[in-house]
Amino acid sequence: MSRQKGNIGKLVRKCSFFIPFTWYGFLFLVALYLVRGALIKRQLQPGTSYNDIFSLLIEVATWFLGIILLIALLSALVSYVFFLVKKSRQQTAFEVETITNAKSTHKKQLQVIRIKVHPVLKPFLGFVKLRIQYDETHFSDKFSLVEKPLGKIISTTLEGTYNWPLPEIKEYKLQGALVYFEDFFQFFSMAVRLPVSSRFFTQPHEKQKSELDAAPRKTEETNTRIEEIKKIEGEFLNYKNFETSDDVRRIVWKIYAKSGELVVRIPEVLDPYASHLYMYASFYSDFTIEGNDIVNIPFLNYYKTAMWSVYQQLVKKGFEIRYVADQELPAYPVNDEQQAIRYRISTSQWQTSRDLRSFVKAGEASVLVVSSLSNAEQVAELVEHYGDDVLIIFIKLSNGLRKQYITDWLQWIFIQEEKNNLAVYRSSWSVSLLRPKLLKNEKKIQAILEKYDKPVVI
Repeated sequence: MSRQKGNIGKLVRKCSFFIPFTWYGFLFLVALYLVRGALIKRQLQPGTSYNDIFSLLIEVATWFLGIILLIALLSALVSYVFFLVKKSRQQTAFEVETITNAKSTHKKQLQVIRIKVHPVLKPFLGFVKLRIQYDETHFSDKFSLVEKPLGKIISTTLEGTYNWPLPEIKEYKLQGALVYFEDFFQFFSMAVRLPVSSRFFTQPHEKQKSELDAAPRKTEETNTRIEEIKKIEGEFLNYKNFETSDDVRRIVWKIYAKSGELVVRIPEVLDPYASHLYMYASFYSDFTIEGNDIVNIPFLNYYKTAMWSVYQQLVKKGFEIRYVADQELPAYPVNDEQQAIRYRISTSQWQTSRDLRSFVKAGEASVLVVSSLSNAEQVAELVEHYGDDVLIIFIKLSNGLRKQYITDWLQWIFIQEEKNNLAVYRSSWSVSLLRPKLLKNEKKIQAILEKYDKPVVI
């Protein structure tokens, strides 16, 4: 039953987009009707010339306002019909382009998009506004573009940018757009729907974090010198014939007993060079989080932002980073390694199928990033065996939401309404059943990592 109500609500909302007038126009007409009726009924001196003149003035004012409204309606209607005819002849174009260096805030992810619509005839002194459909069932608010000056008095091209506040760091898919034609009073609003096929992703931004100290553990190329000499293990199954200069302790006597040949294992070498640093990014959750908006939106946003900040700090150290994800991700269609990794971080989600034991190759990992949702016992195992070799970075998700103080509750109840989704998340997190479990797990993981010098807690 609730699902049917939800579907009906979505249908009503979609239909409301095509209502040809705004709330302002509706309220103005209602107010005009009531005021006119009240003035007509007000007979100060019935049957006198004063009353006749007063009634005439009311009629003149009514006709004047009616003509102004008619002009406003016609200005929007002409532009609407013009665009509708062009669309029916398939002569319209709607182009969307994302600007990849968009800046974000701690509350919402701002994605700058550039939109170009052609041909568009702007209403006389009026406005052309837009609304975008994304992820199948979601719609943006109605917005106006910050238009790009075209240097023409009359132009049939609408082009500009919009800072789109979006709730999540992820990939968004666009399915359509609504083009609104509004008069100079913004009383009338006529919409035309256009199909759109595009996608973009909101990008995690860099924040200053603790200084990181990491070095490669596996050599692939020798083009970057590292400060600390690392042991590079020889392949256990690779051998060579014994020579007089070889250490007899490396002779494989089992092979000699079978074949009579003296062979030795390839020895370990000390290589002062390395080129790649392996960064393992774990999005594993040991908790049940399905349908939990707090974990899946603000906490995931915070984790991705911290993950990108860690990556940026490692890049600034001069190493080429090999980012290893714990899930299958789509490839980014641009030959920019950093932007490709940014895309992979942005499109990652919490997963429950690949834990730390099955994911981390401790022999090559230089950096491992874990969250408050990780299994504390598995973190303890890794730290116990590799805590001095692997830089384990622990990101506390609870830092993603500021603590809820008593003053916040008093303001929420008595003074002001919740102004954004982040405030709603904070209030919900304060009474969430997951909160004590997550905080307990955070304390446990932090206590494990504090025994070693290398791990970092964010």
